[in-house]
Amino acid sequence: MPAVLLTDMLTQKLNRDGGEPLQRQIYNVVRQAVLDHKLVVGQKLPSSRTLALELGVSRITVALAYDRLIAENYLSAKSGSGTFVAQTTVRPLNVSAAASHSKQSMMLSQRGAQIATLPGGVKQSHGAFVPGVADASAFPFHLWRRLIARHVGKGELHLSGYALGGGFAPLRAAVASYLRISRSVECEAEQVIITSGTHQSIDLCARLLADPGDLALVENPCHWAFPTVLSASGLKVGPCVLDESGLSLAASHVPRHARLVATSPSHQYPTGAVMPLARRLELLQHAREMNLWVLEDDYDSEFRYDGLPIPSLQGLDRDERVIYVGTFSKAMFPGVRLGYLVVPSHLAATFADASAKLYRPGQLHTQAALADFLGEGHFAQHIRRMRIEYAERQSLLRASLERAFGSEITLSPAHAGLHLFARFDSLTPKATLASEVQAENLIVGFPCFSGECPELEDRSIVLGFGGVPQATIGDGVARLARAVERTQRKHRGSARAALR
Repeated sequence: MPAVLLTDMLTQKLNRDGGEPLQRQIYNVVRQAVLDHKLVVGQKLPSSRTLALELGVSRITVALAYDRLIAENYLSAKSGSGTFVAQTTVRPLNVSAAASHSKQSMMLSQRGAQIATLPGGVKQSHGAFVPGVADASAFPFHLWRRLIARHVGKGELHLSGYALGGGFAPLRAAVASYLRISRSVECEAEQVIITSGTHQSIDLCARLLADPGDLALVENPCHWAFPTVLSASGLKVGPCVLDESGLSLAASHVPRHARLVATSPSHQYPTGAVMPLARRLELLQHAREMNLWVLEDDYDSEFRYDGLPIPSLQGLDRDERVIYVGTFSKAMFPGVRLGYLVVPSHLAATFADASAKLYRPGQLHTQAALADFLGEGHFAQHIRRMRIEYAERQSLLRASLERAFGSEITLSPAHAGLHLFARFDSLTPKATLASEVQAENLIVGFPCFSGECPELEDRSIVLGFGGVPQATIGDGVARLARAVERTQRKHRGSARAALR
C-alpha cells in the first residue's frame, strides 16, 4: 500500500476529538490492517517523520505506535531500509455467526446470476484463429500518435471533460459524411450518437426502445453480443429463422410483445449470408406491420472483397424504424472502443441525452483524433490497404482448409468480413473440440445458436483470419486438422462404447 493510501486510511479512522490517544488509535488501525491483510507481508510503510507530517501529528506519536507494533511482531524495522509489515502467523479475528451468515447471503442478484451464464467472446485479441479482430500490427500508429498529440495539451482543455450531446461534433459530422458516401445511409450529423462500441450501442437501444420483459428477436445463429447484452438489459430473447438470404421475419414466429429485431444484412455473423434487395424490402414491410424496431448491425462493412459494399438497410427505410449500428474496432484496432449509432431524427436528442445520463462518456481526445483520421483521408487509405491484405489472407485460409479437409467441410461465401464460417459433415462435439484446439494453441469461435440446436452447434466453428499473418495460416490449419481428427475419433469411440 503506497504511503498516501496508509495516510488516507488513518485519516478516515482517527478521532481527534475523542478521549483515546492518537498513538493508540494509529496502533489499532495499522494492527487491524495487518490482521485483515490490507497491509501485506513485506510492504514498506512510510517513515515516522513522513507519516507524522501527512497526518499533522507529532513524530513521537507515530514513533511510539510503530515501536509497539514492532515489539508485537506486526512490523519489522530494517536499519537503513525502513519499516515493513512483518511475516506473521496472526489471523483475522473470529467473525460472529450472524456476520458469517450475512456474508454467505450476500450473493448475486438474479440478473447477476443470469449474466454470469450468458455467452461471451474469446479472451484473446490476436492469433489463429480468433474471430472478428483486425490486425493491430498493420494499423498506422505513427499517424494515430501524431493526431492524438495534436489534441492533448492545455490549449485543448475543452476536450478534457465529458462528451455531451452525442459525442464530439466534428466526429459526428465526419461519420455522417462517411456513411452517406460509403454505405448509402441517410443521416445528418445530429443523428449520429458516438458510443464506446457495439455493446454500449445495443444496451442504449434496449433501454430506450423496449421495456423489461419485452421480446427482442435475433438471427439464429447470431453474434453472442446481441443475446448477452439484450438479456442483461432485461429483455427476453427469441430466435428468428435464418436461411441463405438472411433473416426471414415472414418465416419466423413473432409474438405480440416483440419489440426489437437485430440483423446483420450485409454480412451475417457468423454464416456470411448476404440479404438481397427483395428480402430487405420484405423485412422492412414486416417490421412495419409488426411495429418492430430494426437494429442493423453493419460491423465489418468496409471489408468487402467481391465488389462495392452493399447499400445499407437503413438507406431503404422510409418509416424511420431502422437503427444503424457501426464500430471502428473492426476497421482500426480492437482497443479503440469507439462505435456509433444512427438514429431517426425525431429520437436524436433523446438518444444523445440518455447516453450522457447513463454512461457519462469521455474520450474526447480520441474522438477528435478520429475525426481528423477520417477527415484527412487516413481512414479510407487504411481500409483500401487492409482490404487487399485481408482478401489475400481469406483466400489462403480457404485454400488451406480445402486441402486439409476436402469435402468434409463447407465454408461460407468469400464476400466480406474477417472470418469464415465452417460446417463439418461429421459431428465434431464443440466441448471436445474446444479442448483439443486449446491443446494445439489455437482459438476458434463457436456460433451462438438460440434454442436447442445441439447438432448444428457440434458441426460449426468460426475461424477468424484478420489477426493471423499469412505466413502462419498454413501451420494453423494443420494444427486445426489434428485437433478435429482427435475430436472426431473420440466421438466415434464414445458412440461405439454406447452401443455395447
